[in-house]
Amino acid sequence: RCEGVDWVHRLERRVGGGASGIVYQGDQVELGKGVAVTGLHPHLSGDEKLVRRFQREAKSASRLNHANSIQIIDSGRDDDGTLYIAMELLSGRDLSQVIKDEFPLPVPRIVRIMSQVLSALDEAHAHGVIHRDLKPSNIMLIERRGEPDFVKVCDYGIAKAQHDDSAAESQMLTIQGPVCGRQESMSPG
Repeated sequence: RCEGVDWVHRLERRVGGGASGIVYQGDQVELGKGVAVTGLHPHLSGDEKLVRRFQREAKSASRLNHANSIQIIDSGRDDDGTLYIAMELLSGRDLSQVIKDEFPLPVPRIVRIMSQVLSALDEAHAHGVIHRDLKPSNIMLIERRGEPDFVKVCDYGIAKAQHDDSAAESQMLTIQGPVCGRQESMSPG
């Protein structure tokens, strides 16, 4: 159970996770709306840089109001101190799974998918948000209004907000030197 200022989320089941958090499928109780809730692992809540990075993700992603970007519903800290982000619940497959299952994809399909990804990134860049971890597993394909490949760009976990952070804050939250992301999905330059 996560309690925010005006929101109460009931967590139904774990659906994923990673090094810094766990993702649950849940319900926004008052609205009866399905949500995905990402919670920062409790043992990491003492790491102030990580906490600020998690809060930055919520703030950066919540600014985005684009059909092809995941929508943030709420964020906060629950009663036991766990930081969370509640977002729209998506039902579909990520692009890495689609590629694995259906390779090779026809060129017109690739163009439709990637034009939506680029549209979402254009909106993010207009708001000063740089994704920095774009890869097939962070691109969800859902069905919407008869379109089976409707794109949702997800996981702004290492996003950089260009306008909000002071230079000193940005320097502290952005690790210099190490490379973030997977080698397979990085540009060569």
